Amino acid sequence: MKAFTKSILGGAMVATLLGSSAMGAGFQRGTPDTDILFEPGTTSMRWGLTYVDPQRGFDSINGQSGDFGEYVQEYNIPSLAVSVGGENFACSLHYTRSFAAEADYTGSPDGGLPFQNSATQSTDNDDRVFALNQGTTAYSRTRTIDFDSNEFGSTCRASYNSDYGRFSLLGGIFFEDFNFEGSSQGFRSLNANVAPAIAGLPAPTQAAINGAFANGMQIILPTLVRTEVDSGYDAGWRIGAAYEVPEIALRVQAMYRSEVEHDNITGSASVTANNSAFVAIGGEQTSIPLFDSLVSQAGTAASQQIQQANQAGLFTATLSDITSPQYLEIKAQTGIAEGTLLLGSFRWTDWSTNNAVVNSLISPDGTVTSTYQPYQWRDGYTASVGIGRAFNEMVSGAISLGYDRGVSTGAETTYTDLYTVSGGVSLKGADWAELRVGGLVGYWTDGEQKISDGAYFNGKVGDDVVLAGNASLKFTW
Repeated sequence: MKAFTKSILGGAMVATLLGSSAMGAGFQRGTPDTDILFEPGTTSMRWGLTYVDPQRGFDSINGQSGDFGEYVQEYNIPSLAVSVGGENFACSLHYTRSFAAEADYTGSPDGGLPFQNSATQSTDNDDRVFALNQGTTAYSRTRTIDFDSNEFGSTCRASYNSDYGRFSLLGGIFFEDFNFEGSSQGFRSLNANVAPAIAGLPAPTQAAINGAFANGMQIILPTLVRTEVDSGYDAGWRIGAAYEVPEIALRVQAMYRSEVEHDNITGSASVTANNSAFVAIGGEQTSIPLFDSLVSQAGTAASQQIQQANQAGLFTATLSDITSPQYLEIKAQTGIAEGTLLLGSFRWTDWSTNNAVVNSLISPDGTVTSTYQPYQWRDGYTASVGIGRAFNEMVSGAISLGYDRGVSTGAETTYTDLYTVSGGVSLKGADWAELRVGGLVGYWTDGEQKISDGAYFNGKVGDDVVLAGNASLKFTW
């Protein structure tokens, strides 16, 4: 059974890779291709690309139902691995995009997520919910979020053959960066800016304006804020073990990957006054003709200051410290009949470290405002089980069922439970080349986030679909 079963390993692994890696919990994207360490031959190289289309959108936001489009964006996961070695020892170099996410909320009511208080750095939800902080001097709507981490590393295998099978120790290091871009609609109070102008007005007008301010009226300048921040590469490590019985195509492999702390995440920002100033009470725009001239003058002066600061590059940005989580992955396969494999995988990811992220804007005068995204995730568990079958020495295939326990707990509701079906085919035209292709269909369960559970606005998502495809090409010398 050994020779015939070996021919289906490639096609079978396509199914498990799609189920357990591309659709891992939370922001998990790719895992490095350490399976290449077990490929026969002296030198192997495998290049792969996975495409994922997670079709997720809000069904309602703060009680308002509608079709707001899909805010979770499609993405690609590249992978490249090269290994050199032999029966007892091998090393590989590998690259993948380890963690990433892209969200576009511009289809939401008013072009962004609901208001949040931005005149704070706090991650306490009571300090962020707009309804609890309507006297704030700055508030915002999140429009887009985009981040990714690239992982470059090396992993080695040292093996020992015995009468009971082959035992292997695995270990290596990697380096990972972090890059973030975001945009939001900012709303800045100009009340303090108009104090000198008010002092020169007639006493009755001063009294009317100050009375309106005391009752919550604000002169607001709307802006578009864009930030781009990154950190350098930080190091991590992985260690694992494997046990094989080649005669029955048995392999059990466990790999632990350390967490990586990204701090000192800094960069640039731009602020654009994208509309005229207006009068607002409780965040709602209103019209008070008595104040029109004052509002226009204040808005024009503030817009000019912003434009000058932008041209001089005086706005900067920071992001709170980020932890790429540790995880443990177990993969297993064994022959169960001539030309047939049983395979499975399991991964635990420590997503409970992902509590909240704060993206801060530092203005030239030292004023700091920020946007905030609460997560309060729980640990993620991803599992799959499948069957592989060799049709002949050149063609094999596999099908796999997968389950991903959602990490969302109610502070946000994107990553709910996910059930998947994936399949793959391996085509070998020669001993030195192999093409793998595969696909996945997933069912995402509905979910809800609530202010009472740590969200800064209420929202619901319905049952959604996930689609994915994968292709890879391997050469062996």
